[in-house]
Amino acid sequence: MKGPANYAIPNRIKYDTPDRPNKPANLLTKHGLCAVVGTLGLPGTTQNQYPLRHIIEVAVDEAKRLYAAGVRNIMVQNVNDVPMKIEIGPETVANMTAVAYAVRNALPDDCIMGVSVLRDNGNALVSVASAVEADFIRPKCYVGSIVGIDGLHSGIINDVLEMRYKLKCNVQIWPDIHDRSSMPLGGVTLLDAVQQAITAGLADAFSLAGKNFQESIEMVDMVKSALPDSYVFLGGGANPGNLQTVYDHYDGIYVASCLKDTGNMTGKLDDEKLKVFMDAYRNLK
Repeated sequence: MKGPANYAIPNRIKYDTPDRPNKPANLLTKHGLCAVVGTLGLPGTTQNQYPLRHIIEVAVDEAKRLYAAGVRNIMVQNVNDVPMKIEIGPETVANMTAVAYAVRNALPDDCIMGVSVLRDNGNALVSVASAVEADFIRPKCYVGSIVGIDGLHSGIINDVLEMRYKLKCNVQIWPDIHDRSSMPLGGVTLLDAVQQAITAGLADAFSLAGKNFQESIEMVDMVKSALPDSYVFLGGGANPGNLQTVYDHYDGIYVASCLKDTGNMTGKLDDEKLKVFMDAYRNLK
C-alpha cells in the first residue's frame, strides 16, 4: 500500500475552465458535513406522482432550509427513483439537470454542491455536474464490480474520466468504496479498491459505510492506518448521538436519514430533527 498501484496516473490535470465566482478554495475541511436533498420520484420512474415543477420546488425548499440551518455542503440525489436502474435514461439526465440547476441557483456561491445520479452512470454524473457547476460527484460503483438488488454493476471510472476530459470539467470525484447496499466481486479487498480509486481513478475523497456502525468504524480505521492522508466520509449511519465518535475516526459525513420525517432517506426534511442534529454538530469538541 505504500507505493503507487499499477497504471496509476501520476499527474492530475486541471482543465482551463473558470470556476464559478466565490467557489470555496477548499472543498474538504475538518468536520466535513454534507446533507442530502433527495428528490421526489422523477418523471419516467415508477414512483413519480408529481410534475417536475413541484419536484423542483420541494428540492429548492429543502436546500434553502438546510443552508439556513448552517449546512454548507449539499448533494442532490434522486433517492426516490426506485427500483433503481442500471442504465439511466435521457429523461433522468434531463430531470436531474433541471432540479440540480434550480438548487444551485437558489444557494449562495459559498455553498458546496454535489450530484449523485442513481444507480450509476459516469456520463450522466459528469454531464449533470458540468451543466449546473456542481463541485463534486458521488459515484456508487467507481472501481471494480459489485452485485446489488438490481444486478451486476461495473465500475464507471473510464466514463467519468473521459467525460470530464470531453467537457473540460474539473468536478471532484468522491466515490463510495464497497457500498454497503451491494457486495464487491472478484476478491478485491477494501484497501485495494481504495488505492485503485485514488491512484487510477483520481478520487479526491471517498465514502465508507459498513452494514452497521461498528463495521463502519472498523473499515475506516483499517484504511486510515494504511492511508492516513486520505479524506474519508462516513457514507451513512451518522446521527446526533454518535457524531463525536464519527469525527474521531472520519473526516466528514453524509447525513440524510436522521433528518427525515420517516427516519429513512426517502422521506421529507424534518425541521425539528434538523435543529437537533445541527445543535449536536455545533457542540462537537
